Amino acid sequence: MPLHLNLIHEIEQAERARQRDPLKLSLWGLGLIGACFASYYFLQLAKMSVIAQEYSRKKAAFDSIEPKAKAAKAREDELSEKLRTSGNLVQRIEGRFYWAPVMEQLITLVPREVQITKLAGDVQGEGVKKCRLTLDGTSAGLDPRKVAEDLRAAIAESFGSKYKNVKSSFRALEDGIEMVKLDGESRPTATFAINVELQSGEEAPAAPAPRTKKK
Repeated sequence: MPLHLNLIHEIEQAERARQRDPLKLSLWGLGLIGACFASYYFLQLAKMSVIAQEYSRKKAAFDSIEPKAKAAKAREDELSEKLRTSGNLVQRIEGRFYWAPVMEQLITLVPREVQITKLAGDVQGEGVKKCRLTLDGTSAGLDPRKVAEDLRAAIAESFGSKYKNVKSSFRALEDGIEMVKLDGESRPTATFAINVELQSGEEAPAAPAPRTKKK
């Protein structure tokens, strides 16, 4: 029977042991994991580079638009101020008090027995205008005081049909010292001063109260 001798069996056992070495397998596994992490890192780095480039591009576009946006905002503020000023002016013009209708109405009430010697007027307020009118004059007739009283009452009635809170009262009413010719006859006179107060315009509507949320 032939005899077989294996002189390198120890070397082969060592080689097989090295191939099965757990430490070597672990190192290979760690190397593979490290390679995966490195690949992931470079992938994220590439994404961040793309994001940074996009940010730089958009920031440059924004920087080029920002001065135009500021100029447009300044122009908008300027136009808004002009519109507000114009609106206030129009509101004041539309809401102003006209004396011409008052004078026209007053002229129709003054009889021929009355001579107005002084007339003054004043108006105050924005929305609701409170007007004050003063008339000084002389009345003549058989009863000059009654003539002046009739004028005062006529003013209160006539103005009351057009304006609000009309008040017509005598500040003074005295017998005159002079006689005047009326219809060819001498008549006694009286001097008077009438204060007329009236209200024109409307109150501005009150701002609605803020709604409260129900709990």
